[in-house]
Amino acid sequence: MKKILLSLLAAGAVSLGNAQVKTPQPSPSSSVKQSIGLAEVTVDYSRPSAKGRTIFGDLVPMNQLWRTGANGSTDITFSGDALFGGIKVPAGKYALYSIPSQTDWEVILYKDTEQWGAPKELSADLIAARTKVKAEKSSMYSETFSIGFADLKNDKANLTINWENTLVKVPIEMNSKNEVLESITKTLSSKEAKASDYNQAAGYLLQQNMDLKKALEYANKANEMQPDVYYMLKQKAEIQAANGMKKEAVATAKKSLELAKKEGNEDYVKINTDNIAKWSK
Repeated sequence: MKKILLSLLAAGAVSLGNAQVKTPQPSPSSSVKQSIGLAEVTVDYSRPSAKGRTIFGDLVPMNQLWRTGANGSTDITFSGDALFGGIKVPAGKYALYSIPSQTDWEVILYKDTEQWGAPKELSADLIAARTKVKAEKSSMYSETFSIGFADLKNDKANLTINWENTLVKVPIEMNSKNEVLESITKTLSSKEAKASDYNQAAGYLLQQNMDLKKALEYANKANEMQPDVYYMLKQKAEIQAANGMKKEAVATAKKSLELAKKEGNEDYVKINTDNIAKWSK
């Protein structure tokens, strides 16, 4: 019995020795992921809050290298090659640093991601990109530091950095055009290609404003394979208009409008109505 009691006491002592006090992090970690084109961009960072403090020019000194967050380095990962502020960057993981000022920020991608905070000095051979962007006054006060994505397009977006009343945007572009065109060629050369594949290919060419005659060819094929689909007809009308065929575009849009009314889709009713008015001038 004595041996059992001693064993229990020993086990309790080990358990107490391993116990840790758990409290909320003052700057909790966060992660944001965004698809851009056919690639993904991920940012892992910590989010400090103002808590009544003045941020830029005080807590975060101006014209000095900043970790762009709290705790360890803020990391940004590109799943494919990218343009960061117009500068070519290979796929990979980088530390995100910045040098804030009143009028603009320098934003830096650094190859060493193992630093705690910002290094005292940057090594030139480890700088993957260095770009300057405008510092904007945000309309709303941001209590907590935030990194996100805005102004999304097919293969472009802005990386946003927002805290206090300051907002900066860094343009990111993922060149997926070649991959998309290869996918279109491969898919449409297959006997298994569906109307939706032709419609999607036509829409991509229209959005990119490239090879609009080919886009019309794809749109015609999609509508032959699956006729009387209002959203496909609406896109075909827009492609016809882009090719300068406004009379034909109006006729196609009227058919799309009629079908959209039957389906009760008010969004497409309005789009077609607006398009018809525009192309009829």
